[in-house]
Amino acid sequence: MQYEQAYLFLIATLEKELPSWLTYHNAEHTKAVIEAAEYLATTENITGEELTLLKTAALFHDGGFLESHTKHEELSCKLAKKYLPAYNYTSEQIDGICEMIMATRLPQSPKNELAKYLCDADLFYLGTEQYAAKEKKMFTEFKKTGFVKTKTEWLLKQADFLSSHSYFTKTARKERDP
Repeated sequence: MQYEQAYLFLIATLEKELPSWLTYHNAEHTKAVIEAAEYLATTENITGEELTLLKTAALFHDGGFLESHTKHEELSCKLAKKYLPAYNYTSEQIDGICEMIMATRLPQSPKNELAKYLCDADLFYLGTEQYAAKEKKMFTEFKKTGFVKTKTEWLLKQADFLSSHSYFTKTARKERDP
């Protein structure tokens, strides 16, 4: 697996080709999710091929936004299947990456351990000082897509989401649940 080369390719593509109205789901978000995934995994002794697969799933998890904001998880998998063979990923590895990506669809539904790390990494900003800034970017983006129309509607959706959200990994539960 040539993760570093895949990273350089996809991050450059995201930075260049994502629409500017994607104020939250952009290359910076992808980088933050990769960093959080690596942190959570290494804290819990995930290494080697599993760590590389997790980081690759984090890299590709929102790549589908290059094509559309709707059903972006499926589009992210399509992108992974298109490009990852050129970076020496096997079809079995790509299937595992896609399973992790699909687990991030809300409500999150991880079916294996690595998917739990990706789900937690995708929302690891919750409960941090970064929350307000990220929530503002997300509201701007979701208003543009028509997912919400007013700030009140957004705040109600956020309250519902936050009250029902749970982390999956031991580290995320320990550090973010409080």
